Amino acid sequence: STTEMTLALAESLVAHPEFEGDDFARRLLAHWTASRGYGQGTTLALHRLKAGVAWQEAGAGQSGRGCYGNAAAARSAAVGLLHRDDVPTLRWVAEEAAGVTHTHAHGVEGAALFALAVAVALDARGGELAPQGFLETIAGETQMREYLSHLELAASMLGRGAKPVVVADRLGNNQTALGSVVTALFCFADHAASFEDAALAALRLGGNAVAIASMTLALSGAHLGITAIPQRWREGLEKGPITPSIMLRTARALAAVRR
Repeated sequence: STTEMTLALAESLVAHPEFEGDDFARRLLAHWTASRGYGQGTTLALHRLKAGVAWQEAGAGQSGRGCYGNAAAARSAAVGLLHRDDVPTLRWVAEEAAGVTHTHAHGVEGAALFALAVAVALDARGGELAPQGFLETIAGETQMREYLSHLELAASMLGRGAKPVVVADRLGNNQTALGSVVTALFCFADHAASFEDAALAALRLGGNAVAIASMTLALSGAHLGITAIPQRWREGLEKGPITPSIMLRTARALAAVRR
């Protein structure tokens, strides 16, 4: 599900770099495969979109309570790639894109912080990323004390060889944005020099490890580049309609928009 939503957002931003909600909503529906395990809140929003509800209202959910899951964050890497030189625009686009399915403050803020983290990871490509500085940069941009406390805790755990059970207990390993986004940032920052080590750190957490690994490796890929991904991993990808070549072509189209 993360791959489908990420591609939908990336394609939409290629066509509309400043974000166009109707276009993104159409692409979300076009890529949606219900059997892919979308979260309850995201599924509800997609059904509402399909029924004709406006994109600005589809994410409101039941009784007006928005979804606070991590799906909006997990798909927002393209925002960080495209708008990494303009933090206010990055935040605005990330928030607007999140709101199509997630309107709870935690879900929206998680998307903005993850997009920013991708931007920071990419800016450090070719050099050594300072883990402490990375987390402090994101902490300096958060607008919610809950995320700030998680980021400060994550920074205090860097380089200490924290066991997976400790990371999961302190930072979270669940489907909420608050209980997974900072966890992914930590897994990346604590293993910034190795795509494989970052992947293992995320997968060993259990819980919602797939989504956390997806975010962790989006950060690692932005920082280290595609050559850091082991060839056997690339060759072992599922043979589905969204191929590595499609994702690579979309990424190149995003890069072309920046020029």
